[in-house]
Amino acid sequence: MVGIDLTGSEKKASGWAVLQKGMVRTQRIKSNADLMAATAAAKPAVIALDSPLSLPKGRISVYDDDPGRHIFGISRLCERQMLKRGIRSYPTLIRSMQQLTLRGMLLAEEFRLMGFEVIECFPGGTQDILGLPRKQKGLANLVEGLVDLGIQGNYINASHDEIDALTAALAGYFYLNGQYEALGNEEEGLLILPKVNK
Repeated sequence: MVGIDLTGSEKKASGWAVLQKGMVRTQRIKSNADLMAATAAAKPAVIALDSPLSLPKGRISVYDDDPGRHIFGISRLCERQMLKRGIRSYPTLIRSMQQLTLRGMLLAEEFRLMGFEVIECFPGGTQDILGLPRKQKGLANLVEGLVDLGIQGNYINASHDEIDALTAALAGYFYLNGQYEALGNEEEGLLILPKVNK
């Protein structure tokens, strides 16, 4: 599995992680071309992208001048469903998320044209469900929680972007094992969260 904690611009490095047989390798990657090359070399069964990969139903653009903005809003069903469960995330099309959403949609399309399966995930939600502290409560605590899960690799001193990418790869792991829940709908896109027994 490959997990990507995408940024809104190629000028800022994204977190990237590959998880294979309980071993993880992480790095920070800037350009779409380099993200695609590293991911293709890993030959993942699934790519888990931490980015909105679709628009709210009725929207035709990520930008505020979309004529449907005031009718269809800036969030999707999956975000509203997460919020009802106490999992906080940003709406897809608030201004600070617009470039990320656009980049995520375009990158997902490129990966799919390359023959890869791509899922949307949300590391914060995955961390909540797995009982891991979010990075805002201390990156060291989050890393310790991942170590306790048995994940091995080079991530002990990794950046928060890489740790979120690792968490995205974990979402891909649960997806491939059929232990997941898909929030949202087909019209607006599905967001994958782990489904585990308490």
